[in-house]
Amino acid sequence: YKRRKATRAAQKIPRDWEAQLRGSLLRQIRAIRNFSIPAALRVNFDQTQVQIQDSGRYTYHPIGDKQVSVHGIDEKRAFTILASVSASGKLLPFQAIYKGYTKASLPTTKAPRWDEAIELGFDFAFGGHTYWSTQQSMCDYVTKILVPYLERAKEEENLDPEQEALVQLDCWSVHRSEEFRNWLETTYPWIKLDFVPGGCT
Repeated sequence: YKRRKATRAAQKIPRDWEAQLRGSLLRQIRAIRNFSIPAALRVNFDQTQVQIQDSGRYTYHPIGDKQVSVHGIDEKRAFTILASVSASGKLLPFQAIYKGYTKASLPTTKAPRWDEAIELGFDFAFGGHTYWSTQQSMCDYVTKILVPYLERAKEEENLDPEQEALVQLDCWSVHRSEEFRNWLETTYPWIKLDFVPGGCT
């Protein structure tokens, strides 16, 4: 490690983080008990940024030179992967979100292993001015990835089609928006949400 100047403040963990996490645990326990939700129908998901070219800021160079050039150091293009896993250990297909307004912003259908990704159920979405989740990409994720998985899991476990499921997600503004929550409650009322307390992921 090298001594570095701080560039941003780290997110602060709440002072009452233990109480908040205990409350989250108890809310989940209550939902699991009240609705008899099996592990296969409990899904947790989160997003992560993926830089298209991560050059790093260090390279080998002769000692004493004042300028050190690194290819791609100004590369800022990225996309977001939304990854999900069930409490039974099942990894769901990924959703990849790219900045842009048309399919031209997505990888080409001729990209290596594109067909395999589509066959596995991956979803490639464009998010307009951002590559983070939007209202539309979240609705697409639920409709194209989450619900098909939950419906298959219900069939495998011989459960009622209206059996409740529990989805845990973070406090991203789109996730907590009234628009998304109202859409989910209206479209899939059997999907219950639980939010990880802010600063506790």
